[in-house]
Amino acid sequence: MPFVTDFRMPFRYSTNPHQEEVTPLARQWMFARGLLDEGTVPEYEMARIPELMSGAYPAISHEDLSLSCDAMGVMFTLEDEDCGSNPRPTLDGVAARCKAMAALMHGEESGEETGGDDPVVTAFGQVWQRLCEGMPESWIDRHRTHWREFLDNHYDWEIVVVDRHGIPTYDDYLRDRGTATGMRVLYDWSERLHRTHLPAPVLQDPRLARLGELVIHTIIGINDVHSFERERRRGEKVPNLLSVLMHHEALTQDQAVARAQKLVADAVGEYLDLESAVLSSWWREGLSPERMTALEHYTTALRNWMRSNYQWHLFVPRYGHVPPDADRDRAVTDPV
Repeated sequence: MPFVTDFRMPFRYSTNPHQEEVTPLARQWMFARGLLDEGTVPEYEMARIPELMSGAYPAISHEDLSLSCDAMGVMFTLEDEDCGSNPRPTLDGVAARCKAMAALMHGEESGEETGGDDPVVTAFGQVWQRLCEGMPESWIDRHRTHWREFLDNHYDWEIVVVDRHGIPTYDDYLRDRGTATGMRVLYDWSERLHRTHLPAPVLQDPRLARLGELVIHTIIGINDVHSFERERRRGEKVPNLLSVLMHHEALTQDQAVARAQKLVADAVGEYLDLESAVLSSWWREGLSPERMTALEHYTTALRNWMRSNYQWHLFVPRYGHVPPDADRDRAVTDPV
């Protein structure tokens, strides 16, 4: 299938000025915590996590960009080890890891039966403490809920749904895949990394949840098109938007790609209209300047995630559409 580049993404793309300095630090952090070795570093390098986070959070500090890269590194390891490795871990092992991570968020120690000395669990515990530093309890509770939803989905849906239930329906797929993206976890990070906190009335506005859902639709559409061939080559039994459309609607692969493009275009169009309505209505409601700034930071982060995700798929070698860069991806041939 030809490389698809014509997703329409009208948002400005910019990168964080600390990206170059943070990139080797992020790799070192992963090595130091046992999340990378000489065998796994090529996949990490070709994922280009610092570039993704740099585009998603272009205005945050050096320290916070490092935190975002470390946190995403944990998510990357969890996803790649459990969904793409060969042989894959047992389902019991994946569940134990996820439950151990959940236990750490409640201040519990992870015993042998729920994770033991699993480096992913240990690294997650360190990241969790850094994420929560200075944040109010209401944010911590919400963030814990979003992590738990992501972890539960990871072992109870993403890696088992095809074997247990076959190809999910379109609506079921968008709902459950939306949780599997972990994007609601990442939306919370935008508050932590910008030192803001959305007030309860804004968080309870159903239009804000819809904005987040629309961003997720763009993430799914773009990622599933680019990852489809890679998943087939690797024999990964994970659902994909294209396989859902090809199975349930008898579409060809090209037709399924066109539907994915339409999903993204429709989501962006609705997002633009709804974001304007949300910001203007809360301004008319008399939201304080400080809280209005927090909301604007949040919606800017949503835009940045859509654009950074799209841009990342254009240059990342991970999916086989772009060859590795000899300088940037040096660890592919020189892992130490």
